[in-house]
Amino acid sequence: MRIAFGLVLLLTACAAPAALAPRTAGATAPSTTSAQLLYVSDVEGSVVDVYSVPTLKLVRKLKGFFQPQGECTNAAGDVWIADTGYQQLFEYAPGAGKPMATLDDYLGYPGSCAVNPVNGDLAVTNEVANSGSAQVLIYKNASGTPQAFRDKDQETDYFAAYDDAGNLYVTGETIKRAFLLSWLRAGAKTLSTIKFSGATIHEAGVALWNDGDLILGDQACNGGKTSCLYVATVSGDTAGVQRTIALADSCDVVQVALYDGALYGGNSECAKHKTGVDSWSYPGGERESAVTGLHAPVGAAIGGPPTERL
Repeated sequence: MRIAFGLVLLLTACAAPAALAPRTAGATAPSTTSAQLLYVSDVEGSVVDVYSVPTLKLVRKLKGFFQPQGECTNAAGDVWIADTGYQQLFEYAPGAGKPMATLDDYLGYPGSCAVNPVNGDLAVTNEVANSGSAQVLIYKNASGTPQAFRDKDQETDYFAAYDDAGNLYVTGETIKRAFLLSWLRAGAKTLSTIKFSGATIHEAGVALWNDGDLILGDQACNGGKTSCLYVATVSGDTAGVQRTIALADSCDVVQVALYDGALYGGNSECAKHKTGVDSWSYPGGERESAVTGLHAPVGAAIGGPPTERL
């Protein structure tokens, strides 16, 4: 990630993992729990901003993080937030001001997460491991001690997404910083590389599964200064891009959340407008609305009552 990965390197260079003191603390406003909420992590501000959807009205700021980054949502509408600096993950019920659960990651620096729709397992991507190459941790039923998985060719893991059958897809890079896509088949013991074709991803961004398609983000579309999404079809151990969605007026968009025909996420490092949170139509990619006031937005997830979510 252009925004976040350098901070992880700074952490590993300046302090050993044991020196990062764990916290005991990745939505209590009663008026917000009946609607969908957008959670956007601000890694430099050390906060997570919560907005109403689709108005993007700021509802509250969740504080007390070190480096909040990628996020994911479970079947109940709770949002998990990965805090790279604290090496922890925090679960927030929709609208809540304090976490309902905390998981420790003693094996590395968590960057993002995904929830298995089949059994509720929580997958966590470690951008950097305490030893060796990056790894994916699976917390069974989103609790307890995780099991670690690696792709021997994947030096760094970024974002992950489950499909409807419980197969996990993980974006990352090789040691030479080339994009790499791997997957953990449901029930498999190891991550394996997927042959990816139809596009070149320069700076890996979000991974989403939607209606049978794997959506992969690029923070530097075509090697430039805008972001886009590639919609790919997966067949066995191959994934081929079928179409590209250019995000209008985007600069650095790391993670987006998809809800009700719109994409929501942070938009930063722009020369033309201030850093903030934007929404784009899906699948068109037209910019629809925006708010400012963030430093370096990374993660994005929709939380709320499951009956109201797609």
